[in-house]
Amino acid sequence: MADPTSSLGLFFVADGLRLEKQSWLLAASLHTAHAGDMRVRKFAYVSDAHRPEFRDMTHAMFDVCGVELRALPKPPQWNKPYPHGNKIVAACDDRGTTHSIFLDTDMACTRSLAEFMDLAPDTIAAAPEGRPTWGDKNDRWARAYAHFDMPVPTERVRLLRGGRVQYPPYFNAGFVAFPEAQHPEDGRRFADHWRDTALDFDRGCKIANKRPWLDQISLPLTVKRFGYKVRVLDEMHNYSLSHRGDYATTPDAVILHYHRMRFLAQAPQWSGLREMLLETTPAAHRDGIADWVAEVDSAPDAVPENG
Repeated sequence: MADPTSSLGLFFVADGLRLEKQSWLLAASLHTAHAGDMRVRKFAYVSDAHRPEFRDMTHAMFDVCGVELRALPKPPQWNKPYPHGNKIVAACDDRGTTHSIFLDTDMACTRSLAEFMDLAPDTIAAAPEGRPTWGDKNDRWARAYAHFDMPVPTERVRLLRGGRVQYPPYFNAGFVAFPEAQHPEDGRRFADHWRDTALDFDRGCKIANKRPWLDQISLPLTVKRFGYKVRVLDEMHNYSLSHRGDYATTPDAVILHYHRMRFLAQAPQWSGLREMLLETTPAAHRDGIADWVAEVDSAPDAVPENG
């Protein structure tokens, strides 16, 4: 059971029109899943450049869903521009909670995430990536760890798609839960360690294909560097809907990670999520949100792939 003084910050990035539209469903689903739980707070981050373009309907949705809109802190000096890194930048903000969860904006939440207030101060939680998208060639993981004078960990995680291979720790960075506690050695928080590790690796390690995988590469490197533990989640906490062969078998996942509208449209949960979204939307903006719902409904069918 979580400490009664624990609190949870759920946050996402809504920077740019595509993410802004996706944020409507995520905000509504987080609001519905945590209704009445005053320990849970919700935050959306947007850059100063995009904030003037934010739609009135988005402000209205966030108001009714209890989402606090915050300015995205200025990104650090990445080796090259790295929009994916905005999640790490946002993670470093002080939300005033004991724990936080970053969620990709192309997600929907079906049940409470309050369990993650139980995470120990030295433990994060994430689900393994689906496939070995980085690190399976030219000893890349060995070279990545060697950059920080560390060996590759001996433990393995089972990836969640395809052949479900055993692999060095490698996690999907679309859902990362972590404590906000200060590290006992340097007084810094996990998010600070993640940012600094990603920056160091980006600037200093000469290795191929860092983008877009830098967030996921640096996550296990951060864990190893600073002695964190990982609660390895199953796919129910980050269920990828992309390129599934039979959407009728979609499980009752806590988090649906849909990636593209055409995948969301095929999920059996979409009917209920659609209804929930429209019911949550303030009446003055229901037509505008309904237009996005219609885009999802009319998205072309996905092409199934084996595995």
